Amino acid sequence: MALRLSRRLPHILAALLAIAAAPALGQEEPEKNPFADPDMQPSYRAQCHEVRALTKDRETGMARVDFSVTGPLALVHFDGTLAYLGLCGTAPDPKVLCITYQTNDMKVGEVVTVAGGYSRPNPDFIVLDPCLATRPEEPAQ
Repeated sequence: MALRLSRRLPHILAALLAIAAAPALGQEEPEKNPFADPDMQPSYRAQCHEVRALTKDRETGMARVDFSVTGPLALVHFDGTLAYLGLCGTAPDPKVLCITYQTNDMKVGEVVTVAGGYSRPNPDFIVLDPCLATRPEEPAQ
């Protein structure tokens, strides 16, 4: 028994150290980070009124990074191949365009969450391509 415990002791100590190093619940507000690695869910979904501040100084890099935002749709357009979902854009918020493959019957005014590959052609316009859009009551994919 002592031999089995001694083999597990380094793993137990490592787990205890990780728990001790983590901030206690309720002590610290989590960072508002609407960015994530490709095809991963970000830890935070930005609201339209937060987009400008949360994306300030965020350049479009060589590697894909995903961005997520929730807000009411201002544009729903399907050209037969691609669907374009636009949200945010009420001054001073930048416009966000989600390029996807279907509208899923989403309508202008409906609140949705979009997430996809982040690019910023100019300070007032963000493009998410490829992008997924979901209604808040739908499970995240």
